[in-house]
Amino acid sequence: FDPMDGSLPVTLGRVGQGAFVRLPVNLAGADHERASWDMRITADLAVARGIQFDFYCEDSRSIASFALYFRSGDGWFRTGFSPEKDGQWQRIVIDKSTTGTEGTPAGWGTIDTIRISAWRGGDKDTVCAIANVGPVGADADILVVRADSCASAGNRESKGYSQYAETVTACLGDAGLDHALLSDLDVTSERLAGRKLAILPYNPRLPEGLLSLLEEFVGGGGRVITCYSLADGIPELIGVKRGTWASAGEGGHYQGFARTAQGLAGQPALAGQRSWCSQPAEPIPGTSRAVAVWRGSDGVDTTIPAVVVSDRGGHVGHVWLKDDWGNKKALLLSLVGGIVPGVWETAAGAEFAGIGRFGGYADFQALHQDLATQTGQGREELNRAVRLRAKSKSLMADGEWVDSITASQDAATAALRAWCLTRKSEPGEFRAFWCHSAFGVAGKTWDEAIRQLADCGFTAILPNMLWGGTAYYESDVLPVHKRVAEEGDQIDACLAACRKYGVECHVWKVNWNMSGHASDETVAVMRKANRVQVNNTGEVQERWLCPSHPANRDLEVAAMVEVARKYAVDGIHFDYIRYPGRSNCFCAGCRERFEARIGASVANWPGDCARGGPNESAWLDFRRSNIDVVVKTVAKQAKEVRRDVDISAAVFRNWPVDRDGVGQDWKLWCDKRWLDFVCPMDYTESNTTFTNQVRAQVGYAGKVPLYPGIGLSCWRNPLDVVKLVEQIEITRQLKTGGFTIFQYGSRMEPVLPLVSLGTTARR
Repeated sequence: FDPMDGSLPVTLGRVGQGAFVRLPVNLAGADHERASWDMRITADLAVARGIQFDFYCEDSRSIASFALYFRSGDGWFRTGFSPEKDGQWQRIVIDKSTTGTEGTPAGWGTIDTIRISAWRGGDKDTVCAIANVGPVGADADILVVRADSCASAGNRESKGYSQYAETVTACLGDAGLDHALLSDLDVTSERLAGRKLAILPYNPRLPEGLLSLLEEFVGGGGRVITCYSLADGIPELIGVKRGTWASAGEGGHYQGFARTAQGLAGQPALAGQRSWCSQPAEPIPGTSRAVAVWRGSDGVDTTIPAVVVSDRGGHVGHVWLKDDWGNKKALLLSLVGGIVPGVWETAAGAEFAGIGRFGGYADFQALHQDLATQTGQGREELNRAVRLRAKSKSLMADGEWVDSITASQDAATAALRAWCLTRKSEPGEFRAFWCHSAFGVAGKTWDEAIRQLADCGFTAILPNMLWGGTAYYESDVLPVHKRVAEEGDQIDACLAACRKYGVECHVWKVNWNMSGHASDETVAVMRKANRVQVNNTGEVQERWLCPSHPANRDLEVAAMVEVARKYAVDGIHFDYIRYPGRSNCFCAGCRERFEARIGASVANWPGDCARGGPNESAWLDFRRSNIDVVVKTVAKQAKEVRRDVDISAAVFRNWPVDRDGVGQDWKLWCDKRWLDFVCPMDYTESNTTFTNQVRAQVGYAGKVPLYPGIGLSCWRNPLDVVKLVEQIEITRQLKTGGFTIFQYGSRMEPVLPLVSLGTTARR
């Protein structure tokens, strides 16, 4: 182990016959942002599902997060992890599908370094330890092949290669099916040998030689399922024809995969998925068949093939998304069940074992014992779970695997409802959802969406109504999106519903970032005027406005104050009120304005402003000042327009690091009372990490109310109502007075009724 960044050397410890490595985390009074160590190894993790190790942390309160990096070639695979208990050893399992990339890693087969980092969250030393590092899940019949060869720093699709691979592996894992993740850079004949199925979740291009390997695999009896992309040679390989790319229409979505008369055993009648487009495969008569077509947004089935299968595999017409998780899992099982022996029996056993296994309960017996004293509706649900569980067990004994799975799922739902009914509501707290779409929840009017929130006990919504170069309302400041002419002023529509049902409306603006919302014409105008960002390599990032440009700052202020002036909203909400990272912005205008600020020229641009450079401190101050002035000015001018309008912000969670990393000094904004409340984006699935983050943030916010952001939509399971309830209860233990959930969309349909049984009940 080699320490880095000012970290201390490790020491070796022993407990009985076992050895461990002690990691001294020195954060008190230190200048570094993290304590890190590089473990030099030679490892082939190509066909493993991931790695596992035992980990100990004495006190995690001063640690914002733990990160793990795997070096391969000229790049790294990276991910995070979180121990759930302090002061005790626990097993950590890292799934490769959760990792992203930095640089250009050569693949999982050539790992030469594992870096472990504890990122600063406070100013206190602690001790961690690690032991028993090794691979997990290397012998699975199912391989998920991730398109690492397609990923690069400049490719906007790179995140999707990891994201959709992770969704497929999560679905397989939730179904109880063993699987491994294999980089497309690591595929060999030997690594495919003996496997039954290879799934390509989003692989638009195949690296040289992979098609031949897949052909050999299929020739030997293996099967290949592809999602969305049909790279050259793949249609012929799996026995289909490439169809014509199809769009659900602007602003529209398909409803999901509708079963055809040629459907598969165990396939649901409809597996919901709000896909916006499709790359269909057309079946070849006698070789392949369509087992599902897309159901249109109008509820009518189209003729567009959504899932096509053959005796060599199959094709799914879009990437695998997280919505309608239960039916999507059933659809995946139906696809895999005819290929991999024993799938249905394995899945039935996993579903049965999972009944009541949540929230710290080891099994159904533990949950039943804890809830045995319930009365009323809770008791009825618990008894129902008992009956359905017995039914599932009987069906398994008869080999009725599909029906057993259904009974287990119904039993699990009843057990979950029984638990939800035991949770307590907290009157008077701020309960909000961010809503990323200016048009609200797909399939609902604003009236219907807000009524649902109110019925489920929520008190506020933060709808995303404006971006760096776009407004979804009648703006005199920003270009108005063309859908407003067709569908109306969305602030008006949302605000009317909020007033009707007593829900607060805090309009959310994405600052600086034009993303895909601004028109190409708007972006071109900004680029021509030199108002867009340039990173430290000279790359123009044309959809990010430069925060140091006076006209851009004026635009941000004017747009937000306009909302307060024209609409009786309860508040205006900052987001992306920061830089993308430390690599931005180094445009010519930034150089000119920075040199004017310090009264000297910068000889080595941008090197002198980089980490460790002579101008680093002044440069970081300059970046923060460009952001601070917008927050300060909006707060001042908006309050002059309407004294009762609230100013709030969605912020990064680790203020001590992020004030330098992205120029977001939100503690200052709270100290100066420019904000009326603040919402750190604490999007972690670890309750321990969430607790530590919120505890620290309460101190940073001071007298300003803090409503932590809970990242439900970002979790591997976006329907995890148990973890949602647990994190809401953590905010109550820490007395924040409220919380904010990301994000309100159609996926929340099954979650809201459950959380409102107790946690947010209106009583």
